[in-house]
Amino acid sequence: MGNPHISRFALRRRLSALSVAALCLFAVDTVWARPLEAVRSAGALRVTVYTNYRPYSWIEGGRAMGIDVEIAEALAKAVGVNLDLFSLRADDDINDDLRNGVWRGTVFGAAPGDVMMHVPYDKAIEAKNDRVALAGPYHVDGLALAVDPAKAAQALDLSLFLTEKVAVDVGTLGDLIMISAYDQKTLPNVVHFRGIERASQAFESGEVVAFYGEASAVQSLARAGARPFAIVYPKTGARQEWPIGLAVRSDSKDLGDFLEGEMHRLESSGELKRIFARYGVDWRTPDGAP
Repeated sequence: MGNPHISRFALRRRLSALSVAALCLFAVDTVWARPLEAVRSAGALRVTVYTNYRPYSWIEGGRAMGIDVEIAEALAKAVGVNLDLFSLRADDDINDDLRNGVWRGTVFGAAPGDVMMHVPYDKAIEAKNDRVALAGPYHVDGLALAVDPAKAAQALDLSLFLTEKVAVDVGTLGDLIMISAYDQKTLPNVVHFRGIERASQAFESGEVVAFYGEASAVQSLARAGARPFAIVYPKTGARQEWPIGLAVRSDSKDLGDFLEGEMHRLESSGELKRIFARYGVDWRTPDGAP
């Protein structure tokens, strides 16, 4: 539960230890480092984004879309090269994702990215992954509720859900918080769905008075609907927000420094805020990220 990236909290079937050992026999620790000049010489910036992760990255009509995709396009343009997107399916935790997405590549032979998007900007993660350097925090995400505006005040401390129903994505941090509130007295009113999209549909249809999850997804989905809503950030004992940023290989820090500088330019020009707004998400400045 140490990784605050909400999509990672979904309950997953884990590989057995024997299977992992077998896979490791085929994993070759190839040197993939591509500092800035190597990327320019190659003519492409390979950027890792998550698979099917709205509103950040997904495929629609054969075209890559999302907040992280648009930022990746801007970064490649700044480097002066083409964009080569690498879509990565989330593994069991962020350490696995960094291995697959940044410094080694997948066991099936896919090369890692030169840079990975949407990494929790947490120096503890960097300390546990000595082949990775974090750079360019570009947003602060967290947990939020979309709720009937008339009931927003009572939702702030979750007491609303002692009597009213709330939808969550099963197995996520939001789910765990909701079912644990008030010594689990809220449990009968927590309605589980597979995917935050289905939870939002339950809210839109009036089946529940709120849905709870990753703030960016909640905002985007609520704004795409027709039902009036208020966005509430409940106060609980769990960590409620975290900065997200980039990751590069530790021996490609000059690339990380360049991309961080470009992130600052996108922020100061207002472009980051505009990109997030196009997907219905309130951009939150990552100033002061740990």
